Amino acid sequence: MPNRGIQPDAPTSDEISRDAAEWFARLLDDSATPNDRAAFRTWLEASPKHAAAYAELERLWLGAAMVPDRSGTGPLSRRKLLKAGGAAAVVVSTGLAAAAYLRPVPADYRTAIGETAMVTLPDGSTVELSTASAISLDFTALERGVLLHEGEAYFTVASDANRPFVVHAGTLKTAALGTQFSVGIREGAITVAVAEHAVRVSSPFQSQDVQEGQSVVFANDRISSPADTDIESRLSWRDGKLVFISTPLENAVSTLSRWRRGKIIVMDTALAKRPISLIVDVRRAGNILQTLEHGLPIRVDTYSPWLALIYPR
Repeated sequence: MPNRGIQPDAPTSDEISRDAAEWFARLLDDSATPNDRAAFRTWLEASPKHAAAYAELERLWLGAAMVPDRSGTGPLSRRKLLKAGGAAAVVVSTGLAAAAYLRPVPADYRTAIGETAMVTLPDGSTVELSTASAISLDFTALERGVLLHEGEAYFTVASDANRPFVVHAGTLKTAALGTQFSVGIREGAITVAVAEHAVRVSSPFQSQDVQEGQSVVFANDRISSPADTDIESRLSWRDGKLVFISTPLENAVSTLSRWRRGKIIVMDTALAKRPISLIVDVRRAGNILQTLEHGLPIRVDTYSPWLALIYPR
């Protein structure tokens, strides 16, 4: 069971997710004891973050329980959901917040999970939307503005000397000085990668030119120095693939999770940090877990169509 002892720093969100998943798996096991359930209650009440992490897992399980199992084995067992020490009350208490979180923001163009799309803008520029992405347009006489709400978009900009082309993502502005670049929002950071010519990236505190073959990351109100980047691999999603070269497994899983519904959690800390090299065909998003299991020394335990836990094999 989760037992990390005294730690000098507060647990990270990944550690809390792992603990929540360990409790979830344990309490679905018939061998769970009253002592286990009491210990779970202690953990659950120790922090609102614990309750939120566990509520997310139960929400995924509950959602799956409402969907008939097309494999022929019948609906998922609601008894197993309810025997987890009555923690389903957490789901009830967070229901409104979850509903608000899941409600899509208003946008002119968007893609669903696992979907990409090509959009031609009124000025002749084009935008390729990655999975679960959304943009709105704000074209005026002075500026061709695009607001990136979520996800990632790749822009090929038509020339117009009188109206700059500017992508707004949070407080970050990316102005095209050339033609082709991407802007992506992920886990509190914004990444800008330039495939052709250059862009000018600016925040309320900084401004930075980024050249072809470079990328920058905007996080904690700071723009990183431009770094040489393998743009082809970075933007391989445009060709229906994700390329990971010596990438920590937890980072790869985080990226892959954007291409399929549900949650994937790497349950072993050492395994999560292990670098992997892998190419995944995201056009077959339903086979992502099988691809990982066949290509890596791991075991995947699937608890519902939307919840999978990864262990060392």
